[in-house]
Amino acid sequence: MLPKSWSDISLEQFIEISAIEKSLGSSHYNAETISIVTDISIDEVDEMDIDELTKLVAKYKWVNSQPSKQYKHELLGMKIKPLSKLCLFEYIDIDYYFNDNYLTNLDKICAILYRQSKVNEWGEVVLEPYEYDLNTRAEKFLDLPITEVYGVINEFLKFRENFLKVYANLFGEAEDELTPEELAALDPDEIKEVDQEKKNTKWSWEHMIYGLTKGDITKTEAVGALPLTYVFNVLGMKKELDI
Repeated sequence: MLPKSWSDISLEQFIEISAIEKSLGSSHYNAETISIVTDISIDEVDEMDIDELTKLVAKYKWVNSQPSKQYKHELLGMKIKPLSKLCLFEYIDIDYYFNDNYLTNLDKICAILYRQSKVNEWGEVVLEPYEYDLNTRAEKFLDLPITEVYGVINEFLKFRENFLKVYANLFGEAEDELTPEELAALDPDEIKEVDQEKKNTKWSWEHMIYGLTKGDITKTEAVGALPLTYVFNVLGMKKELDI
């Protein structure tokens, strides 16, 4: 049966659509999209006459809108981990996938957030630790309807915005990329400062962890498993007390 809405589109198909190169023009985008949602080969789509293709594009115009921002808190026998309880490494990895491309990395983001759980001997629900193979876990989500997971994007964006506001004093303001003309006007010392700032940004998380472990990289895993908010409270304390 041909899809009638986003609820008929899998996460894998959504990722494929999100990966289409839009700079190649609307004709390319429409042809690739039609091929993905109808499972018709791109060669067959390319051979369609313009009227037939136009009718198909009109039929699937809902693809140009966003899926529902809802999401399921339980999927595949797993529960979503509350964002407020993320550990440092979990946040760093999710933040990386968001900055890289949260649409095409949504399977991996889900793989980090959704966890198996069990009830321990005290009757408390315990989530599995972040110690599994991420790529293998991500594959489990590919066949799910995109409407069951798309909302986690907006949920994390809201969480990150609030997190960055709360700990704004620990994050330097992002510098705008200098134009070639602005770079050309800098003296050698200023160019060195710009280059150093780029290096600091590139290695910001690693530098932070290196400081927390006092250079003992054998403690990296232990620090990474600490609750995110606890780590940043400690960093805030260190900065305020200058210790």
